Amino acid sequence: MKKYGILLFIFAAWIHSLHAQYDVSMKYKIDYLVKTVFLGSSDVMVSNITFNGANHALGYFSYPNGKLGMPDGILLTTGSIYGSKGPNNNPVMGTDNNRPGDGQLTKMAGKTTYDAVSLEFDFYPVSDRIEFRYVFASEEYLEYVNRGFNDVFGFYLSGPGINGTVNLAKLPESDEIVSVNTINDRVNAQYYIDNGSTLDPRDKSAQLRSKVFDNQLQWDGFTTVLTATHKVTPYAKYRIKIAIADAGDGVVDSGVYLKSKSFKSVGKQMPPPPGWKGNATSANQKPRKPLPRDILIEFDFDKSVIPDTSKAKLYYMYKDIKDYKEAKIEIRGHTDYKGSDQFNQRLSDRRVAVVVDYLIRLGYPRGNIVVRQGYGEKVPKSTNETDEGRQRNRRVEVKILWNYYQPKK
Repeated sequence: MKKYGILLFIFAAWIHSLHAQYDVSMKYKIDYLVKTVFLGSSDVMVSNITFNGANHALGYFSYPNGKLGMPDGILLTTGSIYGSKGPNNNPVMGTDNNRPGDGQLTKMAGKTTYDAVSLEFDFYPVSDRIEFRYVFASEEYLEYVNRGFNDVFGFYLSGPGINGTVNLAKLPESDEIVSVNTINDRVNAQYYIDNGSTLDPRDKSAQLRSKVFDNQLQWDGFTTVLTATHKVTPYAKYRIKIAIADAGDGVVDSGVYLKSKSFKSVGKQMPPPPGWKGNATSANQKPRKPLPRDILIEFDFDKSVIPDTSKAKLYYMYKDIKDYKEAKIEIRGHTDYKGSDQFNQRLSDRRVAVVVDYLIRLGYPRGNIVVRQGYGEKVPKSTNETDEGRQRNRRVEVKILWNYYQPKK
């Protein structure tokens, strides 16, 4: 029985090794990799996908139940995706693609970059935060830690609420960028996985510290699975650039793994604004009442005090639109024909002013009110010959502009 038990254990181990086989491939097109492999929210619209770099520097990887911590996804590398396959038998594995560097990465590295590879696309989130998961791997571990020749990568996000671009490749709860200097066996070691073969004779201590963790991977070390995340404005257009490059030379390689189905719109989800032409929202999202387009506020004769019923209208309008940071509003005031032109103009201006003031006191941004105009009696909504008609003309019209949220497919 003992013999059969040993055979069963060996067989189970063999089966597990088959399920944990690391592989890479270039069989998928870039659009498929982004929209089907990487994208994890079906209601996020993605467009304008571009790729720069050597063809073999980007591809699909699969590693079910493997030690990378992600079953499959996209691999970007400064060399060749095929060079990432183990066993780890080369301490300085590298492929010089003879490609140029990247301006943003050169600025961040403070030195010339080479063999840059970048993947970029536009997207429209449906909630107030986006995130995705990744692993950084490098042949620079451990012998090039703090040697000044660190490869560099970044996740550059641009769009509303961001001044220029922001790099999302940061340490958890920190503004420090992820690199071999900031994550290794001595610094932030909880995020580091050593996969040794550190044979550099210049660093005996690194040789002693290194150990082979996963022989299916060539990399000398890699991070645990990290999360890139940032606050965004729902339904507004953003662009992300995922880029990596060699720094100092074009030989020793590094790579970034992007976990499949991890690029998601998370956090507070909201219904699409009127006129939204993007993808349908999630089937799991609870129905919400339609968002407003226009609000009409009627005033008493010769008055510029907002009636209580209209204050309630404005309050609920504010609650509905306050999270849509890019929506703008126009406020226009009117009167009936009783009184002089000059008096009616001043009255319409006062009506506009009290509505603007009320919205600002609620918390609406002053800069999002793009029109504040009184028209006196010049633009009647109804006849001025009846009491009912004149009542309809004593008004302020609040128009909500949703034009910003009009993505082009």
